[in-house]
Amino acid sequence: MDRANHYNRLTHTLTKCLYAVVFFCTPVVAQEGGVSNVAGPSASATGNVTNQAVQVLQGPFAVNTYGGGISCQGPTMSFSPFVMGSRNYNWDPESYETGNGNMGFSLGFNFPLDGSLQEQCKQAAEAQIARNQAEADKARLDFELVRLLRCGEAMRSGIRFHPQSPYAAICADVLIVQQPAPPPPEPKPDLQ
Repeated sequence: MDRANHYNRLTHTLTKCLYAVVFFCTPVVAQEGGVSNVAGPSASATGNVTNQAVQVLQGPFAVNTYGGGISCQGPTMSFSPFVMGSRNYNWDPESYETGNGNMGFSLGFNFPLDGSLQEQCKQAAEAQIARNQAEADKARLDFELVRLLRCGEAMRSGIRFHPQSPYAAICADVLIVQQPAPPPPEPKPDLQ
């Protein structure tokens, strides 16, 4: 049990005891005199106050990542709708139930303040995208060259996919061009 909670409970108990002593130990004295009735209008009003608040937390900037450790932050717009309400119940049959409700939205804009850093980040992102595209093109070229060589070797050795096979299209665009046979070597003259 923590001390603050214990202290609060002890103070509350002592306060109740003090009120009980004052209430039960105070003597009651009756007043002498006649009864007087004074007609006077009276009115009573009751009210209820409900405090409601909406807290809008703007998050971090939107971050775009392009690979190679390049991340750029950009402007952000946040839209936060809210709906709140309360209802007050009263068990008195002659009074009315009350309630309130409200709704709305919050709209926020965030912009980075240093535009030159944004431009540098955009240039670095464009360079990274070009590098990624060049690597993808190189990988595609390597794939096509290996496919060409393997299909050519298979065709020279007489191996092919069946024409109705779904894989027949893999080597369908590969052609084997026969090179002309080299001319026979010229006879060497005998020097004897």
